[in-house]
Amino acid sequence: MPAVTTKHWLYQRYWRFISRYLDKRQPAATKVKLVQKLIFILPSRYGWWFLLLIILLYLLGTNYQNNLILLLSYLLLSLFLFSIAMCYHNMSGLTLCCNNVAEGYAQQQIDALITLSSKKQHFMLRFNFVGQPLPVVLQQLPAAVSLSLTAQRRGKYALPRIKISSQYPFGLWQAWSYIALEQHYWVYPAAASHSRQTSGVMPAIKQQRIVPSSDNLMPYRSGDSLRNLVWKRLARDPANPVVRQQHSAPETEPNWVVVAPASGDALERALCQACRQLLTLEQAGERYGLQLPHLTVPLSSGPAHLQRCLQELALC
Repeated sequence: MPAVTTKHWLYQRYWRFISRYLDKRQPAATKVKLVQKLIFILPSRYGWWFLLLIILLYLLGTNYQNNLILLLSYLLLSLFLFSIAMCYHNMSGLTLCCNNVAEGYAQQQIDALITLSSKKQHFMLRFNFVGQPLPVVLQQLPAAVSLSLTAQRRGKYALPRIKISSQYPFGLWQAWSYIALEQHYWVYPAAASHSRQTSGVMPAIKQQRIVPSSDNLMPYRSGDSLRNLVWKRLARDPANPVVRQQHSAPETEPNWVVVAPASGDALERALCQACRQLLTLEQAGERYGLQLPHLTVPLSSGPAHLQRCLQELALC
């Protein structure tokens, strides 16, 4: 366990130093094109063994004065050096941008769509956010790639750097780059289940009022009010008087999701319950509003209204 902790601590110190260097070399931008100063190349593990083989062949050829072995070592060295240019050419010229704001819920996967463009073909590229273990491997360059990241806490965050790497064509060299795009993503509170009860949230209450509905005509009976008598019908048919009978139907008032002032775990539970209520009301197609301790979102409905309410919960 201490070894794991020490390794994690060393990695954090290393990445903090690298981040300061990258922030100066490539600050965040809306669109980034891979050029020479953004691409780093070093031999891969297989490349280092390949270089050791070349050195051994060269020493063997010089000791035994064998021209064929020397020629083979020169040929392998030429291939080794030529693969540097090929590896760089496969990475350079790629343009990345992110036009859509990613959004998701806490402790869940959030997908960010990265748009790719280039004037040439690219092969065997690996994409992943820094700190995310599972890269996306592309055999050929598509129009866009979806990268996943896991967010633990709600809020609004800057998109992490994207690591692009490749060992094309022979696996002797590894080229990589860390790209920062000027974009953010939203992490909403995790939606609580229906069965969970939270003291920090006032449940959405549907209030009802009585409104007149369509009128019904009924035969006149003794005791009916003369104000409801249909006089036009009476003029046409005096023997059969009718009255207009009004019925009242319940109409649902808009719903309010209220988050009471709280802090710590109580606030987080309240926000999770409010998130669930907002999703339920939106799915039912009803009008709803959000009342926070510092803000009130007016009554409305629709995807844009739901997005605004969830963003206010994330920033609460």
